[in-house]
Amino acid sequence: MTEAPTPRKRNILLLAAAGLRASLTEQLARYPEFAVAPAASAQEATRLLAEGGCDIVLAEAEIGEAFARAASQRFHGLVLLIGAPSIPDACDYIARPFRFAHLLARLRATDEREPPIVAIGDFRYRPGAFELTDATQRRLPLTEKEAEILTRLAAARGAVVTKDMLLREVWGYHPTVTTRTLETHVSRLRRKIETDPAEARLLLTEKNGYRLVFSPAR
Repeated sequence: MTEAPTPRKRNILLLAAAGLRASLTEQLARYPEFAVAPAASAQEATRLLAEGGCDIVLAEAEIGEAFARAASQRFHGLVLLIGAPSIPDACDYIARPFRFAHLLARLRATDEREPPIVAIGDFRYRPGAFELTDATQRRLPLTEKEAEILTRLAAARGAVVTKDMLLREVWGYHPTVTTRTLETHVSRLRRKIETDPAEARLLLTEKNGYRLVFSPAR
């Protein structure tokens, strides 16, 4: 397996209400390529941005839209709003409700808008998309959950993603969703991407989780 190169650490300025701020700070702390500077108010976020060293501005629309609009006028990095802006096209944004895997793909995007394409066996996949393509550009559709699972596994860059993490980040804390539900979706996804699903080589089952074998697309 050719591992994807480890990106340099990117500093995220996060302006959000207490609950979302705590949740995203905790989740992003699992990824060493990111460092999060949380801000509880637009005033604090403005001060942190002025201090420099920030690569990404991530703001919740409800409390940070005005700050994000102002930042996008003078900040050259990615400014991403969580939730649609009140003024159309005022900011780049990720719609709510969102999955953490989709947000992670956006934060990792090399061109600030499109996540990098990865090669999974004979297929090419852009994290967040609802389809795979092969060398002949034949399209293989994915369901919403299949796409979210594949996006989350690709975001882990070859590391194991536990079943608990997938259940939490793909389905949220829905009480009716079980491990069996996850296993069923993974089995269906495996049948789509594996040459021989009975002998998995790309979507591997590991202790307590799953791992995706892939490489950067050429």
